[in-house]
Amino acid sequence: MIIVKRSVSLSKAYLIIGGVLTLVGLLFLSLSGLVSPPTTGVPAQGASRNSAEAVPFLAVSFQALAAFLFCTPVLMLFVYDKNNGVLEYLLSLGMNQRDIYRQYLKAALILAAALVSFDVVIDVIVGLVEGTARLTLEISVLVAVFALSAVSLGTLLMMSFSSLQRQRMGSNQPLGMTLGAVVVLPSYFLPLVFPSLAFWIDLFLAGVIAGLSLLTFSLSSRLIKREKLLP
Repeated sequence: MIIVKRSVSLSKAYLIIGGVLTLVGLLFLSLSGLVSPPTTGVPAQGASRNSAEAVPFLAVSFQALAAFLFCTPVLMLFVYDKNNGVLEYLLSLGMNQRDIYRQYLKAALILAAALVSFDVVIDVIVGLVEGTARLTLEISVLVAVFALSAVSLGTLLMMSFSSLQRQRMGSNQPLGMTLGAVVVLPSYFLPLVFPSLAFWIDLFLAGVIAGLSLLTFSLSSRLIKREKLLP
């Protein structure tokens, strides 16, 4: 929680951008009442969605990216702490790379979970108002799984590759944040290309990202040497 508070005080710009992007995702979700029948759910065998009916699934992509941007201050704080010797101090206390990663990863997931919880509540309300509760439930599940998985992978990769950290003009820039955007990218177009499989495509992508996150965390002590965490 200390890392969370320090991150929020470090930069609020990304929090605002993440909130705005969440509203963009909500806009796509609101189209579900126009392009999908009220009983839309996971497609039954032989049923299919057309491209228009897959448009609400873009909400998953935008809200997942919003969650990643929302926790970007944690990544910026990691770079800041590295350059100012905080990580060196933590290593001197007996922590290893995984211990340090875990603390910042928890902070990123706390911020992401806060935004995702807001997303899910609003999504459910929209679904009840528009009569698309089943579709909204699908999207809410996907947002939660996809967003938290993308945040985990992007945060771990950012911390693992110190070469993706730069300090320019007095500002720490986590260049590795683009990695989080890249892993979300397929979910912007694959559901539209294969609308009948939109739900399962997003679920599969979320599973792959979650698997990569667990693998990256398990290898965290090998991905970067202790001295790479020094200023």
